[in-house]
Amino acid sequence: MARTKQEIITAMQSDFMSNPTLRNMYSFSDTDTFDSKFSSVSLERLLIYIFASASWLLELIFDDFMNEVDTRIANSVVTTIAWYYSKTLAFQNGDALVFNESTSSFGYATIDDTKKIIKYVAVREVIDSAVMKLKIYYSGANKQPLTADQQSAYQLYIKTLGAAGTHYIFVSQAPDQLGVNMSIYYDPLILDSAGKKISDNTYPVVDAINQYLDSIEYGGVLYAAKLIDKIQAVAGVKDLVLTSMSHNSSTVTTRKIESASGAFVYAPASSVINYQID
Repeated sequence: MARTKQEIITAMQSDFMSNPTLRNMYSFSDTDTFDSKFSSVSLERLLIYIFASASWLLELIFDDFMNEVDTRIANSVVTTIAWYYSKTLAFQNGDALVFNESTSSFGYATIDDTKKIIKYVAVREVIDSAVMKLKIYYSGANKQPLTADQQSAYQLYIKTLGAAGTHYIFVSQAPDQLGVNMSIYYDPLILDSAGKKISDNTYPVVDAINQYLDSIEYGGVLYAAKLIDKIQAVAGVKDLVLTSMSHNSSTVTTRKIESASGAFVYAPASSVINYQID
């Protein structure tokens, strides 16, 4: 960002006064300042003003050049994963795309954040039927799926913006249901036999499960060890044994689970948590 003309003048005057050769030539003392030594019509002040003005104009030209470069880059169609991610979040439900001849790309005539209904996105490259495809997970508020009409509009939007010939897999569905089967060994001074915290009537083990699931990056992976660590950190939990987990009602014994929807939610109906005194 270009400095103001006065900032440049002040810097040049400071450099002038601190230069050893000039200090010797003008016999400056340690207390001398530029204003105290040179009048408003002095040659030195005039020369500094001229050079400062030239520097200021040059910095303005560089700023304009950089802004133009940034604009050209922003308008260039570079269909990377990051590009698809940002364009998905930029989708405006109900607005038509307009072709910009100067950039040879589509966009919206007006940006309206209130129409941006997609809140969560994950983009992955996958091999499907021996074909490289772009798999896009997307959902609205609270990680809930878009309606059928909204999904149709978004998919047409991405196909219009994206690179020709790209194969897509679109995923917008309810979060995966996670059930747990575990035994909790607890401290009866803090928790009761139902897992309720005596001091405030909350259920900290269930809260810990929900917190871990919420912390998983959208489109990410659930790890059993991280879930255990989160529960183990709960006050009143002395130990635990995770017997099994269920994923969308199917029992799994693996150490990690990949989300089919992009997100997870705790399913109490598919869970069994036994609380035992250690």
